[in-house]
Amino acid sequence: MALEAVVETVVTFVREHESWAAPVAFIVAFGESFCFLSLLIPGTAILVGIAALLAASGVEAHILPSAIIAAALGGSLGYAVSFWIGRYFKDSVHNIWPFTTRPHLITQSQEFFEHYGAFGVFLGHFFGPVRAVIPVVAGMFRMRELPFQIANVLSAIIWSAGVIAPSFFLVTFKDEVIAFLHAHQYAVLSVILLLAIANSIPRPILFVPTLLLVLGLGTLMVIGNGNFPMVWIAAAIGAFIGDFYAYYKGILHRQARIETWPFSATKKQHADARAFVESRGLPSLFISKFQGFNRGLVPLETGNLERPMGSFLVASASSALLWALAVLLPALVVGKIVA
Repeated sequence: MALEAVVETVVTFVREHESWAAPVAFIVAFGESFCFLSLLIPGTAILVGIAALLAASGVEAHILPSAIIAAALGGSLGYAVSFWIGRYFKDSVHNIWPFTTRPHLITQSQEFFEHYGAFGVFLGHFFGPVRAVIPVVAGMFRMRELPFQIANVLSAIIWSAGVIAPSFFLVTFKDEVIAFLHAHQYAVLSVILLLAIANSIPRPILFVPTLLLVLGLGTLMVIGNGNFPMVWIAAAIGAFIGDFYAYYKGILHRQARIETWPFSATKKQHADARAFVESRGLPSLFISKFQGFNRGLVPLETGNLERPMGSFLVASASSALLWALAVLLPALVVGKIVA
């Protein structure tokens, strides 16, 4: 069954059986945070869909606390079980599915955990690519259980509230939200610009949240006033400024270790991005815009390799326009449908 079908099936069930919202939220959050199910269950999408549909069906807000608590319990339990599995199996984890077919998950999570330490457990709930593998690695590294569980529970509560509550209230107060955004459109456009800048900075923790916020605010703005070009240009300018910032930092740090502050990518990520720029040249700026976190490293390495600024500015501006168009195209489609 396709992931879209899974989401639709679960969300439809909850819409027809509202009393099951909390148990389903617990199960979905557990699957999202458990290392062996997270790759199969699009938990965040399901929880967002459940919250939005419950709001659209007129359910009162009193249902939110139980759903949020249930999701937090499920998420923290999934993390805890993954931690215990990592501690018990330790070196043989690599021989268990899904790590047998996706060994890079362990490597990425290990680099993430080594870089952020105990704080990485807290961040893990919000960082999609390695969310459910980080607790396994924490167990393999014999992290003390008390600090792990404190970070686990706190982050699970914040994650569940952050996923469920905004979706519910955005649908419930859709007209008010859109009216507010329309009345303060230049301030919102400035926020979109700043988010696009942040999305270009090579910090893993910034990438997914800023991308989702650009998409979400852009969609609401298009629905509210239909002015797609303004939103598009704001996002493109932000991406261009972020690119230039990274390029400039690459030039400044060409004789130093550019993986230090303010950048937090690993040495391997820097080396891969550098090799990518060397092999593809300026077209790497266009390609990297659609390679996830790599989009922030390529401008940095372009500057580090001292590529001509004029050519970089032209390629960066063009690729920023293309990136913003691709990110905001769903907003345009949704806006046309709603209108």
